[in-house]
Amino acid sequence: MKTRLILAALATAAAAMADSPRFYDSTGSYQGSSTTSGNTTRYYDRTGSFQGSAQRSGNTIRYYDKSGSFQGSATESGGTTRYYDRTGSFQGSSTTSGNSTRYYDKSGSFQGSSSNSGGSTRYYDKTGSFKGSKSK
Repeated sequence: MKTRLILAALATAAAAMADSPRFYDSTGSYQGSSTTSGNTTRYYDRTGSFQGSAQRSGNTIRYYDKSGSFQGSATESGGTTRYYDRTGSFQGSSTTSGNSTRYYDKSGSFQGSSSNSGGSTRYYDKTGSFKGSKSK
């Protein structure tokens, strides 16, 4: 379960580096937002409290919690993103093709997907159940 949470957080953060979205859960309730300036994205919860950040350098994104402690990284190459925890241990990956992304845990088992359409991304778990979204 912890691996899935780390993977989901890293995947969402990697996708968010490209824009400044608002995040919603499966019921449509607002969960938080992010802002991007230069190569850094800052994340906020639903009350506006700072929760952490992501910083891009080339094809690598490094993630930090709200105290500034390093939490993990993601490395992108050829449509595949590989996710690592703070110790550098591989946690999972994602592959993107067209407007769809598929997420895998560290053993390669499918964990869920996302679909982009019209400036919005919808997230699904491995059974295909809707889990949440982000919009610009």
